[in-house]
Amino acid sequence: MKLFLIIPFYCILFSTTAQHYTHHQIKVNYGRGLLMGHLARINHLPQKSSNLFDISYTKYSPQLPGFGIGINYIKSGNESAIGDVKGIYGFTNLILRKKDSSLRFKIGVGLGHIEKIYDPNTNNKNIATGSHLNANIVFKLEKNFIFNSHALYLGGGLTHFSNGAFQTPNLGLNFVSFNVGYSIFSKKKKPTLYEKPNSNFTNKLNFGLAYRLGIKENFEPFRKKYVIQTFSLYSIYSKNEKRNYLGGLDLFYNPSVSFYGESTSKLQAGFFVGKEWIINQLILGIYIGAYIYDEYKKDGISYQRLNISYFLTPNLKATFLLKSHWTVAQAFQLGIAYEIKK
Repeated sequence: MKLFLIIPFYCILFSTTAQHYTHHQIKVNYGRGLLMGHLARINHLPQKSSNLFDISYTKYSPQLPGFGIGINYIKSGNESAIGDVKGIYGFTNLILRKKDSSLRFKIGVGLGHIEKIYDPNTNNKNIATGSHLNANIVFKLEKNFIFNSHALYLGGGLTHFSNGAFQTPNLGLNFVSFNVGYSIFSKKKKPTLYEKPNSNFTNKLNFGLAYRLGIKENFEPFRKKYVIQTFSLYSIYSKNEKRNYLGGLDLFYNPSVSFYGESTSKLQAGFFVGKEWIINQLILGIYIGAYIYDEYKKDGISYQRLNISYFLTPNLKATFLLKSHWTVAQAFQLGIAYEIKK
């Protein structure tokens, strides 16, 4: 389980190399929000407002967005069933508008620890989390107000904790918050060595093939683990050096659905579309898909994926993703993808 969560964290840190000049930022953040009761069966978990505390370090470059590392601490608002939540994560800041570089979207991935988890004898109210160790996924929209080497900022965010159904129950915890913060910048400086970042850009229509696998555990009564496999065939349109648009077909082999009925086919198929942000050799992607063949049907017609990839060669990349059905994670998956470039 640790391997599944650590890989994307290191991919983010490795991609901070080869920058022309840099400046550094230390940011402290406070967020006031709540634990979302995103499903009717966990509506009893939110009790009081949650409080989020965050401190982060960011390194900036004119060639690339900012990269950094952060530590977050959350008072969940439900001391008896959940307790406190702590985490560490790597992140990047994406500029949303060219005309407004102070408006940014922060994406972070790392490790989180939930103090109190499900136990049928001592804590049967927390049916959202079955393991202490979880993925720590951070999304924040931030508006910075810069004054010389200082900045104030306002924003909103979602912090998600999930083990990707590796250990049930795994309905996940979602904290939404309104955030305020203060940061201080260092002066810009030039390093002694500069290497031009590699570019995987091509303006032609290309194609790719991917294989991924993950582990999913079904909940009571047997809590059995199943290996989930995904085969994907897709096309890529590269609009520029920063963005890709994708569309393709998925074939899923999901033996976990057989638990709910021996006649249910273990095969599922769907089509998807998505968008990717290119950051040197690092790729961040969001995809939305719909099942075209699914005898199980209980997860609904649509599925979503949050993906992090890293190019090992100009054509071969390692991938890590979280597949979900809206607010419910199905599985984390590791894989490999090969892209044919003309």
